[in-house]
Amino acid sequence: MSNVTLVIFFLFIVFWLYSIISVFTSEFKDKKQKVFWSIGIIFVPFLAFFYLFMKKNLLQNK
Repeated sequence: MSNVTLVIFFLFIVFWLYSIISVFTSEFKDKKQKVFWSIGIIFVPFLAFFYLFMKKNLLQNK
């Protein structure tokens, strides 16, 4: 495996873990959205990228 592949894989894992931690520690506007995103990100890891872009609209303003 090349170094570029390892770097991309590592970055993907970092984004995935960040998204999981963010979902479980944040307050969502709707509880159903939190359940959807937590299940979705765990079982379909590519949803983590969509979550990063939609995070601002999903979470409550503090």
